[in-house]
Amino acid sequence: MQQRSADRDFAAYNEAQEGRPVRPLAVRAAQVVLEERGRSLRTTSDDRLVAVELGSGAGIEARHLADSGFRVHTFDADVSVEAGMAGMARTLDIIHTTTDLAVPFPVPPADLVLSCATLSFVPRAAFPQLWGAVRSALRPHGVLAVDLFGDRDDWAGTDGTFLTRADLEELLTGLEVLALDEEEHDGRSFAGPKHWHTYRLIVRGPRHIAGTV
Repeated sequence: MQQRSADRDFAAYNEAQEGRPVRPLAVRAAQVVLEERGRSLRTTSDDRLVAVELGSGAGIEARHLADSGFRVHTFDADVSVEAGMAGMARTLDIIHTTTDLAVPFPVPPADLVLSCATLSFVPRAAFPQLWGAVRSALRPHGVLAVDLFGDRDDWAGTDGTFLTRADLEELLTGLEVLALDEEEHDGRSFAGPKHWHTYRLIVRGPRHIAGTV
C-alpha cells in the first residue's frame, strides 16, 4: 500500500528538532541574498528584505532569517508548532500561517524562498501549482533554496513528488543555478534506516520581471 505523506508524524519530528543547529542551506541562502543587497542600490526604508519559508517546523531557520534582518513569512501544516511560532513572533519579525502546502495559497513576494526537505511531501498533482506560485513570488533576482527528493529515494513510493534529474532540470528552466548538489547514500531518517536520494539547490530568478525594465 502506498504510504501517504500526511500519515507521517510531523509533530513528533518537529518536537525532536529542538536544539539542532540552523541548516547550512538556510545559512548559505541568506548570505547570498545579503551579499546581493550589499551590492544593490535599493535603500528605501520600506524596502525590507522578505523571506518566505515553506515548512517552517519549529522555526529554527525562521529565527535565523529574522535575526539576519529579514521579515519572515512562515507556512506549515503542523498545528503543533503554532504556539512556538507565536512566541517567536512576539519579539521577531515573523508572520506564521498554518496551511496545507498542497492547497493553493498566496505566497508573498520575497527576496528569498526557503524550503528545507518539505516540498517533496507535496503530492505530485499539487506540486506544479505550488512550484509556479513560488517562482512567481520571487522578487527580481530573488533566491530560491530548497531540498528535493530524487526518484531513487526510499520514500519514492509515497504520494509525494520525487524527481529524476531531467524533472529537476525542467523545473529550473529560466533560473540561474548557484549551487546544485545531488547526493545518494544509505543513512537514517527520523523513522529509521533509509536510502537517501536528494537534491540541494540554490537558484536565482531573473534580474527583471517580464514586462518591466
